[in-house]
Amino acid sequence: MTPRDPSTAASAIAILRAEAAAAQRALVNMETSPGHIVRAEACPGAGKTRTIVERHLMCPAGPRQGRALVSFTKVAGREIKKRCVDEGRPELAQFPHFIGTFDAFVWRHLLRPYLLPKPGKTWQRLEEWSDHPQARRDGASLDDFSFSYGGGVVRISDPQPIIHRLPHRFRRDEEGRQKLTLWAAAAMQRLWSQGYLSGDQLRDMALHLLSDVGRRKRIARVLRTRFCEIVIDESQDCSDDDLRIVDMLRELDMPLLLVGDPDQSIYGFRNLVPLTTTAVPETLSSTAPDHRLTHNWRSTQVICDLAHTLRTSNAPCDTAVGPYHAETTPILLLPTTGRKEAEWLGDFGAEAEQLSVPQSQRLVVAHGNSTLPKGLTGTRVPPSDQLGRLIWATAVLRSPGASTRHQERAHKVLRESVLRHWYGQPDTPEPVSLAHHGLSPLELHVVEQSVLRDLPMLDMHAAEWSRAAHRVLTAKAGLLGLAPQVRRAYPCKKNDKAAWRIVGFGAPSSPHLSVGRASTVHGVKGDQADAVLVVIPAAISEDNRSTDLIKAWTEGPVRELSGETREAIRVLYVAATRARCLLAFALEDEHLAMIAALLTRRGVPFRDLRESQQEQLRLSG
Repeated sequence: MTPRDPSTAASAIAILRAEAAAAQRALVNMETSPGHIVRAEACPGAGKTRTIVERHLMCPAGPRQGRALVSFTKVAGREIKKRCVDEGRPELAQFPHFIGTFDAFVWRHLLRPYLLPKPGKTWQRLEEWSDHPQARRDGASLDDFSFSYGGGVVRISDPQPIIHRLPHRFRRDEEGRQKLTLWAAAAMQRLWSQGYLSGDQLRDMALHLLSDVGRRKRIARVLRTRFCEIVIDESQDCSDDDLRIVDMLRELDMPLLLVGDPDQSIYGFRNLVPLTTTAVPETLSSTAPDHRLTHNWRSTQVICDLAHTLRTSNAPCDTAVGPYHAETTPILLLPTTGRKEAEWLGDFGAEAEQLSVPQSQRLVVAHGNSTLPKGLTGTRVPPSDQLGRLIWATAVLRSPGASTRHQERAHKVLRESVLRHWYGQPDTPEPVSLAHHGLSPLELHVVEQSVLRDLPMLDMHAAEWSRAAHRVLTAKAGLLGLAPQVRRAYPCKKNDKAAWRIVGFGAPSSPHLSVGRASTVHGVKGDQADAVLVVIPAAISEDNRSTDLIKAWTEGPVRELSGETREAIRVLYVAATRARCLLAFALEDEHLAMIAALLTRRGVPFRDLRESQQEQLRLSG
């Protein structure tokens, strides 16, 4: 028999899949013990979430105990709950178990039960500051600022704007930023005095309580009684503060299992403020893992080999074992120099079409929203005016390419627009407003879906769209016997433009939409698609980040890298590993040549479309 013999190939993949299944079983059965952290690394497509669910199903907790399954997105939590239900074990998604985000776990089990009540202060957690109307102004929010401790135990002092998060008009307007910063200082103090926490403040309070001997003992006693172990999925997304909380949980004698992939750590920006207390324990950041999953059920071996060139760790190359393992589609390099967007998007679409990849499975990703093809994603954040916010939410929720995070924010904006139309300008977060008006979350959800269905098409002129939207919202209020507070349609300064134009989206019938979905890499983390196009921006005179990224990729891990460049490589790694069978890069000619040389040296198959263009020029000449 030759290596090409089908029976030999079938036997080889069967052995590899048996090895992959054995590695997963080892993680399912891995023992944890009080006061110890077990770390497992899992490559992209390793089936780690499925393995975590299998552990939850197969390894029962003690009598009247549960297990805490902690992740960093609500999507992951919903997936785990769904799989428990699908396996006929819905009780595993209920008390005494916990399935949810890291923030929710900290709030429910480390903070809320131990916070002392204070006059006029009701403690409440916000998923992000922008959920509170009083934490937003002129398109910015308190999320766009970093705060310091200011001598206290919580970061609520001395706001500093995070320039790249602010609306564009503030980035070069120093006077405008100063006014916005003064507002941020007052707004944070006011909301903190009312008992609102989010993000950094949530972690600061948790660390403060865990440092108090009396409360620490109570927290430990309750946790050990309730949970047999705590499993943290996507543990590479832990910030420095998160890791310190994890280490404190270890000191409370909690058994801990952390599952993640350091090469997918792309949230370094969360550590903008230097810690004033002890640093991250080395046992959580630099020791070798206790177990590894290196079999990739998602991608082709060609894509696995490409991804290995992007690794910043010393993890071995992944082994493809999934349905696409034997496919040999080369990496596609698309030149963008001197070409229109539609041309290189067309190349990607044509290649996907040849592989019979449906439009819904064609994903375009980039590090930043500004790099994505115009018209596919709309603006990153909703506008500040009421009409713009309503159109933006409608456009996002009707876009097949919107990321999960984009959609979640759009749902919030649309629900807020409904409440504002009915009850007037809100000054409290949604849950507080609902309780005040006697409306349940389910009722609001049903109304939201009905409103979205009945709102007009976005190719209508914006002023006409505003009047039609006003009629829809008023009619929904009438069905509930409400007299809406907003009596007139929202004013529009761009009457001559179609509604979709004022929020940055492309035309609803635009040929760009044929590529399928588009998102930032952070927005599709944990997602996958048959065909993925990664867009790398061209270098510009005042910004060398793209060139630094390409040099770091081509020169390999021996090169000393800045923190920003190292994280940019990890972002690129996450982007590349979303692909199942076709991976393409759109980049300028100079960078394309460097990547082509790297892939040649590393023996990774690729197609350089510059060569096709040059051949066409020769033929036409």
